This record gives sequence, structure tokens and C-alpha cells, in this order.
Amino acid sequence: MELNKNESEIIQNAINEWERESVLDHETATQLRNSISLRKSERQLLARYFFIISISCALLAFGAIFIDEKLLEKLKQYFSLSNIIIAAITAIISVAWFWYISKRRQRLSSLTYEIYMILGALCSLSSLVYIFKDISAGSSYNSLLICASLLLFLLSILLRSSALWAAGIIALTLWFGAFTSYMSHNNLFLGMNLVVRFTIFGLLMMAISYIQSYIKALSFTGKLTFSSGLLIFLLSMWGVSLFGNFNTLDEWWKVRQSHEMVYAILFALAAGAVFFLGIKNKDAFSRDMGITFLLINLYTRYFEYFWDTMNKGIFFLILALTFGLLGRWLERNKRNKRKQINA
Repeated sequence: MELNKNESEIIQNAINEWERESVLDHETATQLRNSISLRKSERQLLARYFFIISISCALLAFGAIFIDEKLLEKLKQYFSLSNIIIAAITAIISVAWFWYISKRRQRLSSLTYEIYMILGALCSLSSLVYIFKDISAGSSYNSLLICASLLLFLLSILLRSSALWAAGIIALTLWFGAFTSYMSHNNLFLGMNLVVRFTIFGLLMMAISYIQSYIKALSFTGKLTFSSGLLIFLLSMWGVSLFGNFNTLDEWWKVRQSHEMVYAILFALAAGAVFFLGIKNKDAFSRDMGITFLLINLYTRYFEYFWDTMNKGIFFLILALTFGLLGRWLERNKRNKRKQINA
């Protein structure tokens, strides 16, 4: 419950008085106090937006400096720095930064804390890049990506940061795509093209999220892993519905679109399953992703098969009727459940 400062003081005083008079026990009074939060003023919100813009500019500046190799080479030559020295300096800065922010965590909002974690992670990754430049000059891009993902996951666990875990997932996803492409033969890895491989990757991530729920140190990121895996899976299924499992565009152009209908059906079944499981498990993200990708599938199929032949009005009328019936069915189920609960 969000209240302004005056309202909060009145409610807090009332709870204290009720607790003293034994109207409320200590546990109930504590729960009521914890349910109260101060409503941020417009000035506070504006200050937060400016703060986010400032941090975003700092991120862009940091990235621009480390991407611009000419600037870095000038700095290295001017200060006579080797790659290992730069790696050591950035590592020390990142460790000091993480230690300082961890000490101040109680005073920071969750958003501010996560932004600070990203800044520290950039220093850590810069250190890793310069280590690779010296001791692994001939190593591949794949090795750097897997090491970066492992580093980000480790930092996330130690610092309890969801933003670092998300960055680790991004790095791992890039590594998976780069590694399987490097190991593929004729654009196929274990008989799968890129989009099919990523459907497997998404399913694996969702399975890992289930395991995470049983590991205390990792449970706080389980939902994030599941959501990322689900999004990767559905996006990849959409890609499969478009391109199938062909290894080249030339082969794909030779095949009639009707021959790929099975992939579109599988995509619809997958999105539908996600939608209904989201409703069953009261998972808003799964429900929303399911219905979103069902719509994406329908619109994609329309542009593939019916754009030149079917009247546009008829197509959208069919969509309206379909989703209207679906909404009515869901509403009826909801009413039946309410009746069962009341009975």
C-alpha cells in the first residue's frame, strides 16, 4: 500500500497504538507495517529518471572507450602499459567497486543496485578481454564468450544480482550460437540448423530453471532463467515455422510453403501449450507469451499463404471470431471455478 509521508505517519501511529492496547499482536502489527510504502513524489521520480539517464550515458561512454581500439592504443603507448597491467588495473577497480556497492546495498533501491552491478561487470569483462589478448592471443571468440558467461554467473551468485545473471544468459546464448556454428558441417550441427538448435537451447534453459528452484544459492534467478528460456524457445519456434530445418536459403526457396505447414502447426501447438499452462499455473509471463506468439503465428501464416488470395476483411473477421470464442470459453471456466469455490 503506497501512502504519502503524512498518511504513513498516521497509519504507523495507529498500528503502534493498537499494538500497545493488544488489539493487534506483534506479528500482525509487523506485517501491517511492512505492507506500507512511501509514495514517491514527482520530484523523486524525475530525479530517478535523470539518474537512469546519467548511468546509461556512463555505460555508453564506457563501451565507446573500450570499443575504440585507437584510443586505447594511444593510452597504452602514453602510459607504457601492457595488456596484463590493464587487466590487473580493471580487475582491482571492479573488486573495489563491488565491495563498496555491497556495503551500501541497504541504502540503494533494487534498480540502482542492479545498474551499479552492470558498471562493475563492465570493468570485470574488460579485465577478462585484456587477459585473453596476452595469454590466449590465438584463442577463439567462443572461449572468450564462455569465460565471460561463467564470470557473470559467478558474480551474480556472489552479489545476488539478477542483472548480472541476465547478462550471463546473453553471453551464454551468444556462445551457444557461435560454438554450434563453428562446429557445424554444411550449416548443420547434429543435423539441426541454427533456429532448430536454439529451440533445444531454450528447452534446456527451462529445464535448468526447474533444477535451480532446488538449489538455494540459485533459486533467486530461477524465474529469470525460465523466462529467458521460454522467450528463446518461442522465438526459435517462430524461426522454424518460417525456415524449417534447411541449411541454405537456396534449398529453402526451392520448397513450396505448403510443405512447411507442419512446422507452423508445431509452433501453434507449442504457443497454445504455453498459453494454457500459464493460465493453469497462474504464470502471467507464460500466459502473455503464449497468446502473443499465437497471434504472431496467425499473422505470419496470413502473410505467407493468404495475402494475395484472401480478402483482408474476411481474414481479420475469422481472427475476431476465434479469439472472441476463446475469451468466452476462458470466462466461462473462470465462472465455474468461482462457483465451485463458493459451493
